[in-house]
Amino acid sequence: MGAQDLMSGRVSAIARPRVVVLGAGFAGMNAAHALRGVDADVIVLDKNNYHTFQPLLYQVSTGYLAAEEVGAALRTIFRRQSNVTVRMGAVVSVRWADRTLCLHDGSTVEFDYLILAVGARTNYFGIAGMAEHSWPLYTLDDAVRLRMHLLNRLEAAAATPDHSAEPITAVVVGGGPTGVETAGALASMGQELIGPATAMRVTLVEAGSRLLAAFSPRSSRLALADLRRRGVEVRLGATVKHADNGGVTLADGHRIETDTVIWAAGVAANPLGGAFGLEVDKHGRILVDPQLQVPDHPNVFAAGDVAVTTPAHGAAPPMLASAAIQTGRHAGEQVARLLAGGPLSAFRYHDKGIMAVLGRGDAVAELPLLPFAGVSSRYPLRFGGLPAWLLWLGVHIVYLIGFRNRIKVLLDWGWSYFTSRGAGAILVHPPDAQSVPSTSNSGSSAERMS
Repeated sequence: MGAQDLMSGRVSAIARPRVVVLGAGFAGMNAAHALRGVDADVIVLDKNNYHTFQPLLYQVSTGYLAAEEVGAALRTIFRRQSNVTVRMGAVVSVRWADRTLCLHDGSTVEFDYLILAVGARTNYFGIAGMAEHSWPLYTLDDAVRLRMHLLNRLEAAAATPDHSAEPITAVVVGGGPTGVETAGALASMGQELIGPATAMRVTLVEAGSRLLAAFSPRSSRLALADLRRRGVEVRLGATVKHADNGGVTLADGHRIETDTVIWAAGVAANPLGGAFGLEVDKHGRILVDPQLQVPDHPNVFAAGDVAVTTPAHGAAPPMLASAAIQTGRHAGEQVARLLAGGPLSAFRYHDKGIMAVLGRGDAVAELPLLPFAGVSSRYPLRFGGLPAWLLWLGVHIVYLIGFRNRIKVLLDWGWSYFTSRGAGAILVHPPDAQSVPSTSNSGSSAERMS
């Protein structure tokens, strides 16, 4: 017989318990891996058939890495996990009574246990025109479209016979790690990929009083000095009032004319939780208990950016890859415990520090240490420059999916470092290429669910 429904007591017609992992980001992928060897059928369901290594998307968009170097086919990832089946599809709704997910194509997927790991989406904070006129940088499609746009602009500038074209202007909105890393890469992209005649003017707009707000003031100062040394204009304490097809207008009235506004200022939880009728916080994140279990749904767990523990259980983990990996693994382990008839355990987040790359051979890193007397700082170990960059490089190589990807990215990064040339600067125009930015608001709501 099949698995018994935890709420209704009915017996499923499925031969073995079926665990559906919705979403194949860091959280979903690690949840599925945690179910390795479990006597259950695991279905990894995602709207794409690949996993994206999001921390390196900016290098795809700026031509330093090819798209396939930060993406890995899901069936390749799980080829040695015999209890996993990958299914591509977008979820429209759920029928809790009979534990069924309804997909956009009209098909359904039944589950005995469900792990929600659908991540986040771009959040424009209600800025007028930003969704329609900016280039987000959250998915692999986003990165490829932005790269095509940038390369087209650079090639057009290079084609000017007397090189008299105005420098290309790019505006990066957001001074967090993604914004800082993108601005730094853009500052040298034109000259390194095309030639000295294709200068790119880069402006970084940050609403706060300093860059890298999650870092120490010292790291913020290092980042600011480094970007300015690379020619990036940094505008602190500046907010964007609205965007249009000709540029952006700041709250102080300053106008920047550009057709390249890159949004790196924030994300929000995938709206799936609310659409499923689950309790969510003001940011749309699904409220879970310390075991990452969804209240009133003992066979449902949530992990990654879409989940948050209730305020009574302490501070929530940050929306970082390391937190998604840890919560995803924990959610998978809890399902395995239920299948084995064991007790659940509370999730504990292990903070591994924060890092941001500033440019080739330069980064900042802040790491925790074991508690010592007199050490009150969250990240007492702080350093920058080449050592921080090498650490950043090593961490990203370790987290990359697949041995082949690790070796290829390492070689391409080495080549880029010593030759100042990118690996993904080939300009290819697919038949359905569009000349307008793609936003998270495009497409049906179903396409944004998973």
